[in-house]
Amino acid sequence: MNFRKHLLCVLILAVASGSVGAAPSVRIKDIAFLRGVRENQILGLGLVTGLAGKGDSSSSALLRSTISTLVASFGVSVSPQDVKSKNCAVVMMNAELPPFARPGDKVDVTVSSIGDARDLDGGILLQATLQAANGQVYAVAQGRVATSPDPGGVKTVGTVSLGAIVEKEIVSQYLADNKVSVVLRNPDFVTADAVRAAIQAGLPGAVATSRDPSLVEVQIPEDKRQDPVGFLAQLESLTVTPDAAGKVVINSSTGVIVMGEKVRIGKVAVSYRNAKVTVGAVQRNAVDAPELFVIGETATVEDFVSALKAVGMKTDALIGVMRAVERSGALFGTLVVM
Repeated sequence: MNFRKHLLCVLILAVASGSVGAAPSVRIKDIAFLRGVRENQILGLGLVTGLAGKGDSSSSALLRSTISTLVASFGVSVSPQDVKSKNCAVVMMNAELPPFARPGDKVDVTVSSIGDARDLDGGILLQATLQAANGQVYAVAQGRVATSPDPGGVKTVGTVSLGAIVEKEIVSQYLADNKVSVVLRNPDFVTADAVRAAIQAGLPGAVATSRDPSLVEVQIPEDKRQDPVGFLAQLESLTVTPDAAGKVVINSSTGVIVMGEKVRIGKVAVSYRNAKVTVGAVQRNAVDAPELFVIGETATVEDFVSALKAVGMKTDALIGVMRAVERSGALFGTLVVM
């Protein structure tokens, strides 16, 4: 390995990092949502048929009872003890209703076996109801089940695409005393204050107050109260520059590293095999040493990681170094290892 060439690349990278662009301006709707406007979970118990011998075993008491109850609803009386089938499976169904779901809307349904079925693929989910935590029915589901096409994928969990029809609407309540609450998806004091300032400047008459790092309350002006949708459309379209996250996220299985642009490394020295990576001041004539990689004191994590990779460091060793740097107090940010 030609360490002098790598050294030159690292030094150039350290200089280039000083011209990192500013964080982008984004719409408020891209970093926040209105309190009360959210998804709602629904759940139900169902029966999948037509599994060609891959369903629950005929000895399953739950399966026998479910089939007996189903046929009884069509006027056929069969004792659970007399039910013998391997072509059916009892499943749990779950789905998420989007905000402002109306009757007739369709959503995907996920089904998962709760018995000993081996494969749900191609089976037919018979009509069954889905209810919310309050016990009320909000949708009815039915359709063909499709599992993962991957040969090694799980076959006891599948999806019925657009298989649930909404039967009861869910009206989200987002207004209270002519106020709306803007909730940041990633709480941050700096960003919350920037959102407040953008609303104050962009919507004359509106009064915005930052309650905490994730919540900004907005009082709707009196002349806009007859058209809250139009007011909120303007609010969500306002642009703001969020504060950059000070995190370094490493995926240990893939080796992917995601770094915030403002995360910096303090003065450290890392030895690996016959090479050394140094952040900070350099001793006289140290640059002449072919095994030395030098990065300036204002180095970003990107500079540091690039230097470590240049000396051949693998992901596992790199994670260990980053953890050690964090514990030594030289990482000015947060390390997250997935």
